[in-house]
Amino acid sequence: MSRSAYALYFLANLAPRALMFLLLLVLTRLMPMAEYGLFVLVVTTGEIFDMALCNWVRIFALRSEGASATMRPHRLGRLLALTVVTTTLAFVLAAASGLMRQEQALAFAVATAAMILAFAPLRLSLMLLQVQRKHSAYAAVEALRAGGTFGATALAMLLLEPTFLNAALALSAATAVAGLVGIWQALGRASRPRRARAGYGAALAFGLPIMVAQILVYALGYFDRYIVDFLLGPHAVAVLAAAYSLGRQPIELFIGPLNNYAFPHLVKIYEQEGPEAAGTAQAGLLATLITVGSAIVMGLILLKEPLLTIALPADYHEEAALLLPWIAFGSLALFVKFFIFDNGFHLAKRTWLQPVAMLPPAILSFVACFVLIPRVGIVGAGISFAVGSTIAALSTALVTSRILPVRLPWGMLARIALANASASLALYTVRGYVEPAGAVVELVVSTLAFIAVYAAALSLIGVSIRRTIETPWAAVAPPAHRPVLEPALQKP
Repeated sequence: MSRSAYALYFLANLAPRALMFLLLLVLTRLMPMAEYGLFVLVVTTGEIFDMALCNWVRIFALRSEGASATMRPHRLGRLLALTVVTTTLAFVLAAASGLMRQEQALAFAVATAAMILAFAPLRLSLMLLQVQRKHSAYAAVEALRAGGTFGATALAMLLLEPTFLNAALALSAATAVAGLVGIWQALGRASRPRRARAGYGAALAFGLPIMVAQILVYALGYFDRYIVDFLLGPHAVAVLAAAYSLGRQPIELFIGPLNNYAFPHLVKIYEQEGPEAAGTAQAGLLATLITVGSAIVMGLILLKEPLLTIALPADYHEEAALLLPWIAFGSLALFVKFFIFDNGFHLAKRTWLQPVAMLPPAILSFVACFVLIPRVGIVGAGISFAVGSTIAALSTALVTSRILPVRLPWGMLARIALANASASLALYTVRGYVEPAGAVVELVVSTLAFIAVYAAALSLIGVSIRRTIETPWAAVAPPAHRPVLEPALQKP
């Protein structure tokens, strides 16, 4: 892939997250706290069913077609059939789960089911565009989704009653429109899909472990919202979700496109050069992820006060400030698991090992929420998330070490930590001088100081920023290969 391809994936990832961040700023001010908390629960419920039951089809398509960049008619037909079946199942279960609520059950069920229907065409279109390597179209669909989501939802809150149902329906409508446009782009010149009579067993064998693993992932990262709702109420869910968005989205903003950009290349390396070369590429991706992710985490921790002042109403500040460091650290650990070690399962087609790696941390995080939240309040959700995410990354690394060993680049990681410490010191120093100028100036100037010192420090210690951007999997040089036999010892 070219540098422009990565830039397009970055912009495609940036658009919906930037607009969702703006939507966070708007909705927390336009909606009552409890209504925003219910809106968050609708989005979370829809995302759980969509990701757990449907997203494995996208991974299966990328794994089976990612190296060829083509979609043959029977395979396209099979993917369409799998999408319809999984979406129908998710729709039924999401609606049923909404009806089980004690309050506003029908509205919750309608909102959640609408999200499932809306995300089906979007997921299908992005999957096909990514397989076809139509990078510009991929970015355009994501930009359309971002703009439409923000415009429709904000407008609905201004013109209609600011309820969670109106916000969810507006978001779903904008998402569905973007997905349909993407399908038109993806299928415009593709071969006509044909009905496939075989291959479903292999697809399910690949996808079933991913479904189970996704459920466990959400038990780790999202079920705390339901526990907080049960113990503290929907207003506390609003605070937790707002802090989670601020702590996770900046990291996902930069790491998400890295994975979208690199995974098809990893498939190609694994197929053509073998597991050892793929493991070396994974080590390079890990170094790149830590280079970017650790800087964002330190920035979020050191600048949480001005960030919260700008981003959220005053009612959110006190509890969100306690949550943000835990969520930022836990998010980085979780993305290391997702985008480094989980790739080993997908590349080696050993996806049944994913639930094995996820079960202990999911159980621990679930239990920790029930133990900590009643004792220390909402911050207990943040602590359980950080601890569970760290254990999830470690357990996944241990399991995947047997199928796709990744030699951890300890030397480079130590140099990155040194550069990060230098930049953090610069940020802390500059912040002391600009703090009286207000939150906006404090945030912008301190961030620029951190970036300047961090980039200079990375260059001085030998980390190539250009190579990190262009070929993130090559951040760690492969070991030199020696011949099996010296020429003088080879047999005639």
